[in-house]
Amino acid sequence: MIRQAIPSDAPSVTPLMLEAIGSIAFILTGVKEKEEAARILSHFFRQEGNRVSHQNTLVLEDAGQIVGLVLTYDGAKARELDRPLETAAAEKSANPDYRIPTEPDESEFYLDTVSVSSSCRGKGYGTKLIEEACRRGRQQGHQRIALLVEVDNSAAIRLYERLGFKTERVKRIGAEDYCHMVRGL
Repeated sequence: MIRQAIPSDAPSVTPLMLEAIGSIAFILTGVKEKEEAARILSHFFRQEGNRVSHQNTLVLEDAGQIVGLVLTYDGAKARELDRPLETAAAEKSANPDYRIPTEPDESEFYLDTVSVSSSCRGKGYGTKLIEEACRRGRQQGHQRIALLVEVDNSAAIRLYERLGFKTERVKRIGAEDYCHMVRGL
């Protein structure tokens, strides 16, 4: 069952989010320790009006347990949604000029994060979450959906290509290169 996330989902959602976003967790939080990044992301997940909020997250349950998530938002709101995280990261990093790189184009519905628990992979859950994200994007009037995936993550790239995504360009975030992949809605 796919449902809207709620703040109390944070303990189940945060590890899945961390696994999916990797080093971007450190960029979003301004810290270098995984446990501290997890605490910060969990805090912001429980809040409203930011990029990693429960408001932007759908969860997939299997036998009453959260085993997957998809986090999406309107690319035109990316800067606004990053601002609360950016302010906290500036304080944590002691860098008043701290900036989180904007991932989506303004014209895109953005699939920020999709993650399925390792014990539940191969059951089609990732595909279900992505298709639900696409449905929501269409419902909100968007024409295309986009995502970033590490250039060396060939398994994920194959999945996205099978679902109709095409690589439009390579984008650098931090020290990593990502394929910017898009699909019409």
